[in-house]
Amino acid sequence: MILLLLAIISTTTAFQGDIVNITLNEPARVTLDDCMYFIETLENTSYLSAGKYQIKITHSCLGSYRIEVKTNSSEYTIQLRVDKDPNPEKSVVDLEENLLELSRQIKKLEGEVSYYKKLFEVLNDMNVELYEKIQNYALENEMLKKELEEYKNMASNCTKVVKDLENEIKEMNNTLNRLETNNSELQLQINDLTSRLSTAKTNLEIFQTLFFLTLSFLVGSAFALLRR
Repeated sequence: MILLLLAIISTTTAFQGDIVNITLNEPARVTLDDCMYFIETLENTSYLSAGKYQIKITHSCLGSYRIEVKTNSSEYTIQLRVDKDPNPEKSVVDLEENLLELSRQIKKLEGEVSYYKKLFEVLNDMNVELYEKIQNYALENEMLKKELEEYKNMASNCTKVVKDLENEIKEMNNTLNRLETNNSELQLQINDLTSRLSTAKTNLEIFQTLFFLTLSFLVGSAFALLRR
């Protein structure tokens, strides 16, 4: 095992098909040979944060290799020797089992992809329908806003009309009160004139009676004088 300030690798010698661990003490860019890859990223070059990672050594690796570890301020190289697989038959069996498991996982994932694809189509249709409903609701809401504004204007106009009518009624009441007052005064004047007229009629009748009496007296006197 090599202990470095930057990284720690679990072994300096491995066999084809092995998995070795590398531990980073700080974030770094790690570059492997093309015959190796990180299990976490399935890539041979990755920028990794501090932590422990697994490196898969494929059967195409054989011989000495270098693992480059770079940070912003330093660079390290780790030597790794890969020997031939001592039990290739077992590796083939393991590989077949892995391929079978991968095939099962792929089939399962294909089923999930098909399910999610159909689900996506359903959700997309629902989203389109929902969008149309939202558009319709927005249009109805806009129409309701306009109607509400019209009703507000009508209410405002009605309020103005009511106030105008109230003012007119108030003015008419004032006029009525004035007319009633004037009517009372006129009634008093009429009563006074009626009283005066009645008095005048009485006086006229008296004067007429006196006139006729006087006239009769004068006529009688005139006849009496003529007879003499």
